[in-house]
Amino acid sequence: MCIVAPRVSLQYTGLAMYKPIFDRMEGKYIPPGSASAFTGICTGIMQAVTLVTPLELIKIRQQTDINRFKYRGMVSTIASIMREEGILAFYKGLVPTIFRQSWGLAVKFSGYTMFVDLFRIQSNNNLQPQHFVASGFMSNVLVGILNSPPDVVKTRMQDQSASYKNSWDCIKIMIKYEGPLSLFRGSLLRIIRIAPGGGIQFATYEYLYRLFENKV
Repeated sequence: MCIVAPRVSLQYTGLAMYKPIFDRMEGKYIPPGSASAFTGICTGIMQAVTLVTPLELIKIRQQTDINRFKYRGMVSTIASIMREEGILAFYKGLVPTIFRQSWGLAVKFSGYTMFVDLFRIQSNNNLQPQHFVASGFMSNVLVGILNSPPDVVKTRMQDQSASYKNSWDCIKIMIKYEGPLSLFRGSLLRIIRIAPGGGIQFATYEYLYRLFENKV
């Protein structure tokens, strides 16, 4: 709960804040049709640096604390990490987290724009809520597949028992001993988890954006 609420808030804040900027830059400073991708990259960096990396590390430490009962709650986990590893430990896995968030949101925003445009053509520019739900759902399916490798690497790096030197070392070891497909472990479960959320989030975003826009 502590991860999802601020992460999603930052995600759609970034979409509302950066998208108009990059829309104006299209064809002048950036390639046509790339505004959504650049919006995702900037939003992903903002997410990773401010909140996602430390919060994900806390979550992963609790989830991987099997039969040790070392981390008994969020406050206990934070105190234990600070005491034993120092405050910089909260930013372990920062690089793969930045890559995951940036690449994932570039795919997500670009995919969403593409699907909405397709529905706009199909409906003769008469978009309905279900079009936004479907577009958000399908864009998150793409994210679940294409963004799986950096997500797996990030998770491996943030596990306390990990002995990887860096992200590239993690990738090399995984491919060598587990095969390339190990980078896609959990993709199906991730799709099942995030695809419905994408539909709900984008439909809610579109509704609230138009609601507030009409009141300004």
